[in-house]
Amino acid sequence: MKNQTENFDVIVAGAGMGGMTAASLIANAGYKVLVLEKAHVTGGCSSSYYRKGYIFESGATTLIGFDENQPLRNLEDTLGITLPKEPISPSMSVQMGDKTVTRWQDKNKWLNEVKIQFGEPAEQEAFWNLAFEISDVVWRVSGKNNFFPPVDGSDWFQLLKNNPMDVWVLLYALKSVKKAASDIGISNPEFYRFLDEQLIISSQADAESTPFLFGAPAITYTNYTNYYVPGGLHEMVKTLELFLKNHGAEVHTKEGVKSIYQVDGGYEVISSKGRRYRAKAVVSNIPVWNMPDYTGGNIASYFKNEAAKYDEAWGAFTMGIVTDDVYGENMTLHHQLHIEESEKTAGLDSDSIFVSMSKKGDTSRAETGSRVLNVSTHTKPEYWFELNGNYDALKLQVQNKITEILRKKLPGFNKAEIKLSFSATPVSWSNWVYRKKGRVGGIPQSMSRSLLDWTPNKTPFNGLYLCGDTVFPGQGIPGVTLSGFNVYFRVQKYLKNLSNH
Repeated sequence: MKNQTENFDVIVAGAGMGGMTAASLIANAGYKVLVLEKAHVTGGCSSSYYRKGYIFESGATTLIGFDENQPLRNLEDTLGITLPKEPISPSMSVQMGDKTVTRWQDKNKWLNEVKIQFGEPAEQEAFWNLAFEISDVVWRVSGKNNFFPPVDGSDWFQLLKNNPMDVWVLLYALKSVKKAASDIGISNPEFYRFLDEQLIISSQADAESTPFLFGAPAITYTNYTNYYVPGGLHEMVKTLELFLKNHGAEVHTKEGVKSIYQVDGGYEVISSKGRRYRAKAVVSNIPVWNMPDYTGGNIASYFKNEAAKYDEAWGAFTMGIVTDDVYGENMTLHHQLHIEESEKTAGLDSDSIFVSMSKKGDTSRAETGSRVLNVSTHTKPEYWFELNGNYDALKLQVQNKITEILRKKLPGFNKAEIKLSFSATPVSWSNWVYRKKGRVGGIPQSMSRSLLDWTPNKTPFNGLYLCGDTVFPGQGIPGVTLSGFNVYFRVQKYLKNLSNH
């Protein structure tokens, strides 16, 4: 078997949500597809795992993308499937000192909340109405501009042709979220702290660093329908895995990509099991930071240059906790807890902690009377790779500090009995999902980064394409799903051109 070469139309490297989206769409179009995934399950950072009788998510996370013009709705409609999910409301609670800010989905209810909590009612209404408008345009435009960022004249022509009435939003690529709010007249420093911590979830940067064009969808995602997946996010990914198998595709877990070579007629991929596969095209869902390790020659040089552009990115310190269910009937499932400088310790670099809880009654994740909590906070990955002999002690120190903060700030947690608790650092993430330096969450937003200064999904090498959170449009399940759509249109165009010659 190791000496045989199997042939496919397309090989997808990595079974994160971006790769699974691209693979499903390509298979649905009638092409022969192979998905290679190094981990034992599909999903990457959008997955779940089993530990000591409980189902944990890969990280604390929210789920949107099923409303009109959004990528997961488009995926369902295109494939004719329904991904398992249940709507939740409210979307999130934010604990800021003695204040609880509830992120209501209903826009009017949210406007009322934010005016009560932060004052300046006229300015708040103007700011949020502008954010809603920009966000709606971004979602609508993103669904019909699949060749973005443009890489040639044809792409530019389509971009200009498709959006004559929406060009105005591009001005907000040049203005930060903080500047937009300031120009409107908002002055409350507490509100800017709120914006910073909301943005770190979605854009990996603060209000001063995030262009409003990207920041508007990031701060308004709680105003779209938010969902919970019974049994964990992997149930959603498993639906795509079943779709692929039903459409003749092969999905190989525990078999990652070892190397990708350009050959006559396309690419040869050698797997971690020593198997050889050939395809006309390859779609990589592997982060650009990792790609030099899987390629050689000019291709490796290209990815080294791309990776060097984005040499700073966040890692995550995460915890899985099981407690008895002492929480109120209407307890929000997602919580952001602001923390103060005095509450930090080495390795706890963020100003907030994010908590996602299993839904009351979801007995597929925890037995009746128990709840699963996923906890996540940003951390600098380099710190954890340089600890040597102090690693375990400092990891436990951060775990204990986060548990102490949860006791103080997460409603009900101080009364809960902890049945299971464990933690993970960027070192763990590099071992789990094989990401260079354990970086997760994609590339942070920056005002110095041009709208066009993204690694494009089309590389300079014919037939080699990219998706996932290190190419446009970046992180989050809707973002990587959209990247899967974008790369599908590229691949389909390429394969059609091949068949016509």
